[in-house]
Amino acid sequence: MPDQQVKKTSCQYCSNMCGVLVHVEDGKVVRIEGNREHPLSRGFVCERTRIAPRWLYHPDQLMYPLKRVGQRGEGKWQRVSWDDALGEIGQRLLKLKQEYGPETLGFFEGTWRGNDYWPRGRFATLFGNPHNIFAPGVICGINDMAINMAVMGDVTTYAVDTPRSNCVVYWGADPSESSLRNWAAVRRIQRDRGVKVIVVDPRQTKTADIADIWLRIRPGTDTALALGWLNVIINEGLYDKEFVEQWTVGFDRLKGRVQEYPPEKVAEITGCPAGQIEAAARMYATSGPSSMPYGVAIDQLGLNGTRTEQCKIIMRAICGYLGVSGGHLITRPGQPVNGGKFVTEAELTRMDLLPMEARRKQMGFDVCRLVSLKGWSLMSEHLERVYGVPAPVTVQIQAHTTMLWRSILTGKPYPVKALIGWGSNPLAWAGNVKLVYEALKSNNLDLHVVQELFMTPSAQLADYVLPAASWMERDLCTNMMDFGSLVQAGEKAVPPLGERRDIYEFFRGLALAVGQEEHWPWKTLEEVSEHRLKPTGISFREAVDRCVLFPDTFDMQPWKQTGFPTPSGKVELYSSILEYLDYDPLPFYEEPPESPFKLPEVAREYPLILNTGGNYMPMFHSEFMQKGIGSREKHPDPLMDIHPDTARGLGIAEGDWAYIETRRGRIRQKARYNAGLLPNVVNCQASWWFPETEANEPNLSGVFESNANVLTLDDPEWCDELSGGWCNRALLCRVYRAE
Repeated sequence: MPDQQVKKTSCQYCSNMCGVLVHVEDGKVVRIEGNREHPLSRGFVCERTRIAPRWLYHPDQLMYPLKRVGQRGEGKWQRVSWDDALGEIGQRLLKLKQEYGPETLGFFEGTWRGNDYWPRGRFATLFGNPHNIFAPGVICGINDMAINMAVMGDVTTYAVDTPRSNCVVYWGADPSESSLRNWAAVRRIQRDRGVKVIVVDPRQTKTADIADIWLRIRPGTDTALALGWLNVIINEGLYDKEFVEQWTVGFDRLKGRVQEYPPEKVAEITGCPAGQIEAAARMYATSGPSSMPYGVAIDQLGLNGTRTEQCKIIMRAICGYLGVSGGHLITRPGQPVNGGKFVTEAELTRMDLLPMEARRKQMGFDVCRLVSLKGWSLMSEHLERVYGVPAPVTVQIQAHTTMLWRSILTGKPYPVKALIGWGSNPLAWAGNVKLVYEALKSNNLDLHVVQELFMTPSAQLADYVLPAASWMERDLCTNMMDFGSLVQAGEKAVPPLGERRDIYEFFRGLALAVGQEEHWPWKTLEEVSEHRLKPTGISFREAVDRCVLFPDTFDMQPWKQTGFPTPSGKVELYSSILEYLDYDPLPFYEEPPESPFKLPEVAREYPLILNTGGNYMPMFHSEFMQKGIGSREKHPDPLMDIHPDTARGLGIAEGDWAYIETRRGRIRQKARYNAGLLPNVVNCQASWWFPETEANEPNLSGVFESNANVLTLDDPEWCDELSGGWCNRALLCRVYRAE
């Protein structure tokens, strides 16, 4: 009889983290099923989870540390030990620190999926580094977190009580492909009690098909639409007057600003009929409780991204949808569990040890001021006052990513000589990736270290590639980057394959190599988990058995006892934090940088509006590209959505390969007809590469062939002034048939 075990953890292929039972036979994962006893997901799993065993044992998974012995991108590697690799890396970091200062080191990382960020943060703090963190986060949530913290202190975007909502707004989101657990929930409540659904999307999607109101917006004009909604809600008195009077500041100034955006004017800007704009605003405000689940598309607008999020926060607040069933919940770190407080990521990061003089050296400190340490340092005292623990910091701050590549090439504002990347493939996700390639190839970059699961195009350009443990090979104990008032725990299903290590072991090993021994007393992630749980009196094993640890009490409207974590203690519709940072305290609309109205001459040569994104399930960003897992077999080619009439006018049949070209470059994807798409808009899938093709240069697994980020705009002058986010959408392009 085989040795059979069932391990209890959470799937970490996306941030939903559904509870799962991993079936192991003779030390090998053979099957994964949903855990019906998990209090959050209750047995739900999607197809990503079902393909996990094939993914884990795919022959392309990295198993051993590698050191480059040829030129970058040449594909010549030497297997080395972890001790030798970390020792060499540590010595080179110390030498670079001595010559250029600790700020010469940069980190780039990927989306959170159970991996803790605090080991990177603790290492950076103790190294004296100003948290030069460069990541896609500013176009995927970090800007949203930061504007939440500035306006109301609490981050409520992700704690959405959709199953109890009477109206759900999917703004720049398609849960039928991106969040199947949410999709299942909305389909259920639509069937059971007729929940209202509003969709804002220029594309026709399965989500748009079930909408009561579908706003086919011109890409990049979302802030104008949101201000138009606020115009209707305020002028028609559809807001919660008691909440506005008692718990907000700046309402009169907001009221004055939204008069600039009557529905008729917003209709001209967005292309949505004025009557439809009014109807959607009324439905959201009067059907309540209403919710707006997170949608990444807004954060990728460049100039307007964070301002749209600011409008959404204001709408939730003035309509009374904060801290109510069916709305947005207030979840705070530091709430007692079993009478004690789980140790937060912020406490472990030890930002208190990094003086302001060092913080000011963060790249973009005075540029993307809201998400940099400049903005966080203003907000932290108010967050700490209310939360009773250090302010969340591990992902809520970020350096200016588009400045990184330029600093490597030019040495301005100072030279970045070393990069450490983990779980991140910037040749797939960064804007204007040909510039990224130039930087990663540059002789100005003295050290490039990557910890990864697979040999990605970006890893091919590294000096050291170290194998990472997957979620099935590591323990889990997290409060979700300090956003949660609950703790999720899970056990590793199998020991790490080969010589793979989890992220804690990686950064601890690096810390020991640079002399930080006294600050890293825990040898394993399990020891860290026991340390973090110790104040609660709950062991790690017990936490795994319970799956989720909830706070002893959960106050739906905690601000009535503590106030909001803002300077005024209220929701700041007119933000004093933004004003102090020399930004407009109120939201406003700005025409996209490549709008046909802003650049009519360019639009004559590039007449179509380009959106990028809209990937398929089970794809997640640039992952699951390998053949043999099941994802590429289902979806072998990158797809461009185009209106049939537009395509036929260009001589493009459905299924034809077509070129998409902007002023930055050209890629090719297969045409897919979408009859509901705006005729002047095309949408191409992002982050494509082809692991089955030649990995070495000049091909680099085809990362420049169909990757939408060859086309995107990352010039700092056109980035979001609040966050540094670049433009992945609302770009000008032309499309023509590929021979």
